[in-house]
Amino acid sequence: MVAVLKKAQSELATKTDIAPLASKTDLLELKVDLVKWMGALMLAQVAVIAALVKLL
Repeated sequence: MVAVLKKAQSELATKTDIAPLASKTDLLELKVDLVKWMGALMLAQVAVIAALVKLL
């Protein structure tokens, strides 16, 4: 059990390992982009549903 814990602890990522992967500004930009896309897709979905209702 102890050997497993020691092996798992040696494989954990540290802050210095993770730092170059993504900064806070990168994540904020990604979040803004996702919100923009979600808004546009929701509007498109409403338009498609309205068109389908109008056809029926």
